[in-house]
Amino acid sequence: MPPGDRRPWTAGWWVGLAMVLLFLHGLGWLQPVESLLTIPLTPLQRLIADLGRDAMGAVGFLREIHDLREEVTRLRAQVEDLQTENLRLRELAAENAELKALLGIIQANRQTTFVTATVIGYETDPYLRFLLLDVGTRQGVREGMAVITQGSALVGRITSASLNRSRVRLLNDGGSQVGALLQTTRATGIVIGQPDGSLVLDFVRPDEQILPGDVVLTSGVGGEIPRALVIGQVAEVLQGREPFQRARIQPAVDPRRLSYVLVITSFPGMEALP
Repeated sequence: MPPGDRRPWTAGWWVGLAMVLLFLHGLGWLQPVESLLTIPLTPLQRLIADLGRDAMGAVGFLREIHDLREEVTRLRAQVEDLQTENLRLRELAAENAELKALLGIIQANRQTTFVTATVIGYETDPYLRFLLLDVGTRQGVREGMAVITQGSALVGRITSASLNRSRVRLLNDGGSQVGALLQTTRATGIVIGQPDGSLVLDFVRPDEQILPGDVVLTSGVGGEIPRALVIGQVAEVLQGREPFQRARIQPAVDPRRLSYVLVITSFPGMEALP
């Protein structure tokens, strides 16, 4: 038979051998041989199984690291959101306390009328110091009216007003002057804003006494500003210009920290404003 004709015979031989082996396996006659063959293959099978488990463990570990990183990123974002919300709530609490204090002034002074205003700006340079408010003539605000904050502390006076805006000349502006009264000694004088932004009590008579730490109030002289609004405290007695005494005053108000104020539109004994 030519060599090319032997290939079908070879294939048939292998098929026959496979069928015989399957038949013998079914009868169980090959069990000893199969057990003998599996002995050298067992370590290899274990090695392959161990490698498979290690690979799955490595994949799971990498997945856990990825999940942990995502969780850390999420928690950081949550912490930042909570910090922002905490700051917002603290600011709201401060504003609420400020408004409650102003409401207390309104309730304690039934014969006085007020307009609540929001501070919308602060103007300052070496010579001019003003607050900007969101109320004006439409709300009854006019030039010369007193502006106060919590504790009935005087902030300044309205210097100009448009329909819905007004400007407040602060006490420490160089053009500000307010009649003053010392709470303890009852000495009177004028609190004058200085070019450097400080406050000075001037024109106190030589026969009157100035005590450091004494509270400085508005005198109410002239009827344009209510009596007994708080201006500040005597910080230091200065060398006077004859024949008057002088003192440096620590203001009761830092206008840069104000969010809300009250404009006094009328009070008992108020003189007519122009």
